[in-house]
Amino acid sequence: MSAIVEQDGHLLMVRERLPGEREQWVFPGGVAEPGELAHQALIREVYEETGLTLAGPTSLACISQHVVTGDPGWDGTWTVFTFRAEGPTGTLGPLDPDELVLEAAWVPVGEALARLAAHPSRRRGEPLISFLNGSSSPGALWLWPGGQEDAPVVVPVLPC
Repeated sequence: MSAIVEQDGHLLMVRERLPGEREQWVFPGGVAEPGELAHQALIREVYEETGLTLAGPTSLACISQHVVTGDPGWDGTWTVFTFRAEGPTGTLGPLDPDELVLEAAWVPVGEALARLAAHPSRRRGEPLISFLNGSSSPGALWLWPGGQEDAPVVVPVLPC
């Protein structure tokens, strides 16, 4: 899961370093613990990575699903729910027990989009950029059946 938190024209981002990779800027988020629901995981992960407390998600931004192979510890099918959230409280500063997050910051929207575009994984940046610039519908499902080099299949949300 990940969170898009906007405040005063800035987006909340974290600078992280995963083992064996270079530092990257991403939205705060992580993996749900056993027995944890999506909204609970979102609140916990944002707190751990930024020191800020959220009341919970306000809407679904997008879902991305892809398969990871050849990366021990990460192999498998990954489904990432990205939610919008508002009204963070607390003091900005990472409390990450995994020590992967090096910094949390409020980043101007334009710069945040550039940081997402610079991420080496299209699967981590493209759905978020598309949602934020309005070129995909809120709640769209992004599937990467052929790997990140191939074009994604984007399933829009249709009105009920």
